[in-house]
Amino acid sequence: MIFLASSEEMRAIDRKAVEAGIPVSILMENAGRALAEEVSKLAKERRGSVVVLAGPGQNGGDGLCAARHLASRGQEVKVFLFADPSKMTPESRFNLDALEAYPVEVFKVEQRDGFRAAVGRLGAVSVIVDALLGTGQRGPARPPMDEAVRWTGDVQAPVVACDIPTGVDADTGYAFDPVVRADVTVTMGMPKRGLYVYPGAKYAGRIVVESLGLPPSFLEGPFQVAAATLSSAEGLMPRRETDHHKGLSGHVLVIAGSVGMAGAAVLAAKAALRGGAGTVTLMCPRGVYQVCASMVPEVMVLPASSEESFSAHPGDMEVIEGFLLKSKGVVLGPGLGRGAAQERFVEECLRLIASKGVPCVVDADGLNNLAARGGLSYLAGLEGKFILTPHPGELSRLLGAGIPEIERDRISAAREAASRGKSVVCLKGAGTCVANSVGSVTVGTTGDPAMATAGAGDVLAGVIASLVSQGLPLYEAAWLGVFWHGLAGEIAARKAGSYGILAGEICEALPEARKTLVGGE
Repeated sequence: MIFLASSEEMRAIDRKAVEAGIPVSILMENAGRALAEEVSKLAKERRGSVVVLAGPGQNGGDGLCAARHLASRGQEVKVFLFADPSKMTPESRFNLDALEAYPVEVFKVEQRDGFRAAVGRLGAVSVIVDALLGTGQRGPARPPMDEAVRWTGDVQAPVVACDIPTGVDADTGYAFDPVVRADVTVTMGMPKRGLYVYPGAKYAGRIVVESLGLPPSFLEGPFQVAAATLSSAEGLMPRRETDHHKGLSGHVLVIAGSVGMAGAAVLAAKAALRGGAGTVTLMCPRGVYQVCASMVPEVMVLPASSEESFSAHPGDMEVIEGFLLKSKGVVLGPGLGRGAAQERFVEECLRLIASKGVPCVVDADGLNNLAARGGLSYLAGLEGKFILTPHPGELSRLLGAGIPEIERDRISAAREAASRGKSVVCLKGAGTCVANSVGSVTVGTTGDPAMATAGAGDVLAGVIASLVSQGLPLYEAAWLGVFWHGLAGEIAARKAGSYGILAGEICEALPEARKTLVGGE
């Protein structure tokens, strides 16, 4: 795992360092040196001057320090200072004054027109250093800094960001307008949440972590937010002994489908098998039984009493109860459809599943119907073992919040839903955020835009249920399922490109993705 710090957690680490006798000037010196090192790698292949955009805070001081290190190596450097020198911190002012001994031009920018006029006379630019605003940014860059941010996107030169790209909220990943799109981000002390949570992640480029020479014990946490890694995923992946049999891999019950949406049921069931479940039973409405049974011969398909869509028929509930006695995981929701009958059916299923203590992945229309029947408070009252897999639209119905509000702070939205529902929540999307009810969050780091296709979520639900059926705890099964599913999407995209990938192709790539995870095993 890569632990991710909030801006407040990073400030606490900085304070701890100062209290331990490590001066801010040393931290800034180390930050500037690391920044200069990454800039030098890019600049040596290009013609022109390095342009440092330095803001008023410590971030700007890091940039000024980097300018000095670059100049000492013979690099042509020009600095645009967006600060009043008389109001700078002592450390930043020291680095500004030190530049007087080097052939570095410093332009003090006070208005937009002045910046545009100055950069218009620059000539060739090899690398841009974004040291405008750091982790304390809580809104869009103001004039004249906003003009500098826009300029970085107009120039054909790589951008190296100091700590976090200007315009990205370090805690949420929210991107203000304008925003710097960095090629490299040198983040100080620890990685910041906003570098891994979208949309911030797409502006970060390659992430380089500079420890600043801090004692390792200062960086040990505890931290509640982390990014998933290949090694952490590999350590969780279920293994099979040579005498393994299907009974050891668990039985998954998939309750899904309706007329017109049989494919969702099939995808979830097939994914549960591809994910390693020993046995999978699919219960679907009678009207889609033939379709489902013919599409997945490896799955036991069971017709419900209802014809087109599920209803809480007493006989069906008895059958479900019987299967729960031997199931280790359940998928509820893909392709169920919505309406009063389905709402009551979902309500009864959740109550029954919780009473038997069987872990359950609630997806798609399972979530939509839940939202109409008490939502997260109803779920919390059941005290069951639930994993919810909403996309932002489904989560908006459960939280009673707008989609823009959710997307503005995906970590907090996932945490709130997990807390209110006493469940594990996977807020799907680029950089899926998986949260548990005590506040831990794991951010997904795999996936491809090709996965933005109908049915991909049904595959994810099946994968997570299969991992639960093989004995993984709910939270671990959820984030590992997200990681594995994303890796399968990457493999499918590599084979066929990022357009036109089908959810079934993601499902078929799961075994190959597993080989990647466990080193070919």
